[in-house]
Amino acid sequence: MAISRILHINSHEHSSSSHLQVAINYILKDEKTMNGLLTGSVNCIKENAYENMKATKRLFGKTDKRQGYHLIISFEENECDENTAMKVIQEFVNEYLESDYEAVYTVHNNTTVSYTHLTLPTK
Repeated sequence: MAISRILHINSHEHSSSSHLQVAINYILKDEKTMNGLLTGSVNCIKENAYENMKATKRLFGKTDKRQGYHLIISFEENECDENTAMKVIQEFVNEYLESDYEAVYTVHNNTTVSYTHLTLPTK
């Protein structure tokens, strides 16, 4: 059975958005995502996601406090393959986030458990 978690990405005392950048960098790691094949984005360009999200946060005056969310869906070993996990996260993004958020999403397949990750900023 899949397990879901939602983590808050809060600001840091030295940089209000550094944790957002760290989260994006983490989920996009090539060694976890088949060299970027298991990645996607909506309403931003994944290669520039941090800059896009930071600009949006400035536009809405939300540069302090909570910077975003990191959603994780964990599948047990052999519960689904990476293509199915990618389909699940894409459907979630299209259904719930596409109209209102910028998001970067990935599937990490570097362990026996598949993880789908999604990072999005708050508006």
